[in-house]
Amino acid sequence: MLSMKNILVPVVLSGRCGWAARYASSLAKKFGAQLIFLNVGQEKSAQSIQEFVARDLGEVPHKAVVIEGDPADRIVELAQEYQADLIVMPTYNVRFRPFLIGSVTAKVLHDAECPVLTGVHHYDDSPQAPDAFRHVVCAIDNAPGCVPLLRWARDLTKALGASLSLVHALSAVDETSDNRGEVEVRRYLLTQAHKSFSTRFATEPEPVSVNLRGGSIATVVREAALAEHADLVVIGRGHLDRALGRLRTSAYSIIRSSPCPVISV
Repeated sequence: MLSMKNILVPVVLSGRCGWAARYASSLAKKFGAQLIFLNVGQEKSAQSIQEFVARDLGEVPHKAVVIEGDPADRIVELAQEYQADLIVMPTYNVRFRPFLIGSVTAKVLHDAECPVLTGVHHYDDSPQAPDAFRHVVCAIDNAPGCVPLLRWARDLTKALGASLSLVHALSAVDETSDNRGEVEVRRYLLTQAHKSFSTRFATEPEPVSVNLRGGSIATVVREAALAEHADLVVIGRGHLDRALGRLRTSAYSIIRSSPCPVISV
């Protein structure tokens, strides 16, 4: 069973960080976790951080930490020091540079060892946190790492009392084409992918059904999340000392286009 004891929430005094506090509070209540609010390099006091987040927390155990240094580096360091099970932070959609998610968020996604939950990538400074979690979409690639990712996503959804859907994108498949040759190629690739996933998940204790879709990874994941009215999307991501799979190299584009928050594991 998935356990979360410490959730790290980097904050500045902004609307988006207010969202992060509310969202982290919802998760902490589900898992009985402690929230650790971290402010880096803004010359704020722990008391001012406490006052900023207090209205969003209720009775959730929490503390505030204020330190100096490079924000991304210190977030990663504190996540290790406090043995954080999750980092919750917003992305920042710059109006004239919407392909960016914020340099601090990008560095944390790249360096952190624990899962990172990022918010919806839009201009609204006050997105809502859910009262309940009903559906989770997990985007998987067809590599050995998809098995532990599936198990992590299953444990998460059970803890949240939610349902789970799996989706896999075949970028070489054009679902809109009625060209005879492309139809045959599409049928062949879908059949091969189905066989591969059946073999890969053959020993799982519960049946595994993967929705195979053609198109770019970010588009397929977004459409799946919209179709399922998902509260969360779960994806895998690479680390500095590991080879990056095809899905992992698409993590930023998935986060930018997802209609709901994304947990990168």
